[in-house]
Amino acid sequence: MEDQRTKCLRILQFARQMELDGYNFFKEKAEAFRSATTKELFLRLSEAEYEHYKYIEQEIKNYANSDDYKVNTEFLNRDESSIFEFRQQSENIDTTLVESDVPDLTILRMAYLIERDFKEFYQESAEEVEDPEIKKLLNKLAAWEDGHEKLFKAEYDRMKKEYLTLPWGG
Repeated sequence: MEDQRTKCLRILQFARQMELDGYNFFKEKAEAFRSATTKELFLRLSEAEYEHYKYIEQEIKNYANSDDYKVNTEFLNRDESSIFEFRQQSENIDTTLVESDVPDLTILRMAYLIERDFKEFYQESAEEVEDPEIKKLLNKLAAWEDGHEKLFKAEYDRMKKEYLTLPWGG
């Protein structure tokens, strides 16, 4: 059975890779949208995921090289809700499903599910570790991913409702 330190490092390494994969997914898929609002949402989230990746990478180094690890709270205490403030403003853009159609809905659903998976991974991992600093880090990452999940779910629901109320032949 592996020790707690090794377990924590494995969880953080997996988390780092998840964040990098998320960054690549959101950056790539942003280019597929015709909706300026959704495209901007994906670009901003790709930036947030890349910042998570870099942060986790640094925390891995700090944790691996310290017997008295303390999580970097400066980054951890930031408020990620401001990353998506543009959302409220951009909803005034007259975006319809003439511009963003079913493929957009599919990608939004994938994004929502990815963020939910990330959140669940962080929550489950936080329950498995004993180190209070790693637990704090994982719980904060879970909270950020929860915010991303809710944002994508709301956007998906909005666009789905709009699509389903279009007259046939759109």
